[in-house]
Amino acid sequence: MINLYLVRHGQSEANAQAILQGSQIDTPLTPLGRQQAQITGEKLLPLTFDHTYSSPLLRAGETASIITAGQQPITFDPRLREFDYGIWDGYKLNSLSQKYSEYFNDMNRFIAEASNIHQGDTYAGIQEQLRSFMDELFTRYQAQDSNILVVSHGMTIKLWVSFLMGVTNHDILMEPANTGITRLRLDDTHHIYLDYYSK
Repeated sequence: MINLYLVRHGQSEANAQAILQGSQIDTPLTPLGRQQAQITGEKLLPLTFDHTYSSPLLRAGETASIITAGQQPITFDPRLREFDYGIWDGYKLNSLSQKYSEYFNDMNRFIAEASNIHQGDTYAGIQEQLRSFMDELFTRYQAQDSNILVVSHGMTIKLWVSFLMGVTNHDILMEPANTGITRLRLDDTHHIYLDYYSK
């Protein structure tokens, strides 16, 4: 059984300013973000992680380092990076939702078709990368009981859980909160169980 703990990074400087921050914009954690990561590390302290993976972006790497307290090597994998919002990256969310209102839903979250406008990643493209990452985890660790920590990003984790759980309308699922913990269990028959989301 693989126990997979997905953690979104702590609050970044762009998060604090309500700036859309994808893979092109990479700001460090705020003092609150570092505190969030510290608290998350304390929550996870009873667990022993056999492996830790992180997005290579600064905000995720900082979060992973704080959670593990430097006690474990971190493997940085580009498949865990945040969604690339193309020409929208770095703009205030409010200004984007006003200018492109037809591509935002009632919760002020952009819909899948927005990729046609922002010219960045697509949902399907990111999910294919995550499927490759998951297949690799199965191959490496399915023969042993493992606790694996993965530090990534809001949209990435949302799309990850969506495809694993068979959610076709991705727009109904909110992104996890900063340092929200999502736990998945993967058994040796490739069945996947979602224990909680953004806890």
